Formats: sequence, structure tokens, C-alpha cells
Amino acid sequence: MAKPKTIDEYIARTEGTFAHPILTRVHEIVLETVPKVAEAIKWGAPSYEYNGLMMSTLKFKKFAAVWFHRGAFFDDPKNLLEASSDDTKYMRKYILRSIDELDEDGLKGLIREAIRYQESDAELVVPNKSVKEELYSDLLEEALSKDSKAKAEFENFTDYKKKEFIEYIETAKRDTTKQRRLKKSMDLIRKGVGLNEMYK
Repeated sequence: MAKPKTIDEYIARTEGTFAHPILTRVHEIVLETVPKVAEAIKWGAPSYEYNGLMMSTLKFKKFAAVWFHRGAFFDDPKNLLEASSDDTKYMRKYILRSIDELDEDGLKGLIREAIRYQESDAELVVPNKSVKEELYSDLLEEALSKDSKAKAEFENFTDYKKKEFIEYIETAKRDTTKQRRLKKSMDLIRKGVGLNEMYK
């Protein structure tokens, strides 16, 4: 099958999968927020250009990602963005496993940040990584304190992998969702598996 040549064609090919409503709504929000955006397929992914490459989307096996090419500099009050690794310089991604996880207001805020940086001529300076952001989850700490095997596995994780679990749990809006994410996290931690390793 030939590769899709337009974003609409790319999205159409995801019909019937979890990613279709996600990519459809993200595409609509981008067009609503940036009327002058240019659409393209770059490196096989839907891409949006505004004074240069601004953002991209992509479907993976079990999640969809919205990539912001200057995301490291964004004001992200809802902590929606994450790096792919500790060595990722500028790009940041917003991971979505279902349409229910989409924070539309949060995404619009990120797109507005993207516009701001695309329009700026200021020199971009990567935030100092020597200053580590302190993250903590009471729920996770309590669960780990009752499970010695999981606690030992968790201590062996890198700071980045620990942060992924903490953010995954604490960014849930409802207590029921937090508990569900906690259970899933604990199952993975006991196996010594990182949160996003299960999708590789």
C-alpha cells in the first residue's frame, strides 16, 4: 500500500482503531487554533508547519503521540509533556492512549506555546538539567512500602523511569483513574518493566 500523502489520508487509515478519534480531534484542534498552519506528511507522520516545523502526530501500537519540536521550552502547567529519554534535547511528546485522556484545553495551551516559539527570534536555551524537579506520589509510595519486591525493582529504575510512573498516576483527574493507574503501574514495577517499555 502506498504511503499516505495527506494528513486526512493518514487519519482515514486509522479508522476502526483507538487512534482514529484521537488524531481526528487533535487535527481539528490544530486547525481551529492555527488557521494559517500548513499541513504535510514528513517522515511518514502528519506534520504541522508554522514558520517552520511546529508539531507532528503519530500512531503507535497502543498509543498516539503529539510531538512538539520545541516542547522543552513550553510553559506546561498541566504536565502533559514528556521527553522520550533524558537525552532528548528540544522535542517533547504528549502521550494519549484513548480519546478520554485528551485534555483539549491543555492541548490548545501547548499549541499556543508552540506558536509563540515559532514566532520568536530569541535564542533558545535548554533548561538546566542539573536542577532536578522533585516529583512525588503518596499513592505510589504507600503501595511500594507494602510490597518489598516492587520497592526493590522501583529503586533500580532510572530517575526518568520513576518520573514516568509518578506522572502517569498523579496526572489522572479522578481518584478511580488514579487507583486504576496505580494498579497497572505496580504490576509493571514488580516485573521490572518501565511504563513505556510495554509498548515497544
